[in-house]
Amino acid sequence: MSQPRTRNVLVAVGLWTCARVIASLVRVLLIPISNRLIFTGDAGIVASWLWHGFADVLVAPFAAVAFVWVVETKKPLIWVGALAALFLYGGGLTAWRLLAHGWKTPPGSADYIGILVQAIMPALVCIIVGFWCTRRSATSKLAAT
Repeated sequence: MSQPRTRNVLVAVGLWTCARVIASLVRVLLIPISNRLIFTGDAGIVASWLWHGFADVLVAPFAAVAFVWVVETKKPLIWVGALAALFLYGGGLTAWRLLAHGWKTPPGSADYIGILVQAIMPALVCIIVGFWCTRRSATSKLAAT
């Protein structure tokens, strides 16, 4: 593996890890709000799962922007895809932990939908913001020349 590629891989893993730690801290800060929320019905169950994944969705765009800013390559969108794959990996592990953990009652279809969306949203937001940021930086580089 070449030196810039190794550096980009390490930066991706480091940013993903840093984003997960910051998301954990944001989750702790959101506890007072979470304690006051009430979700009802199937839509409420999905909204509850989305609320629990809100911190990850909040930090994913910042990680994507920082990664595009730091990465050394001519095609940063491919590397943003690698960062999004790490977010998808983390979401998949979280979903597996949630589904494999013992439930008092069997999870319903709304639970499955909420857990799936919670796992996919950070990666999706990372790709969208990374795409926007790479297009914007490419346009500004063309305007500067």
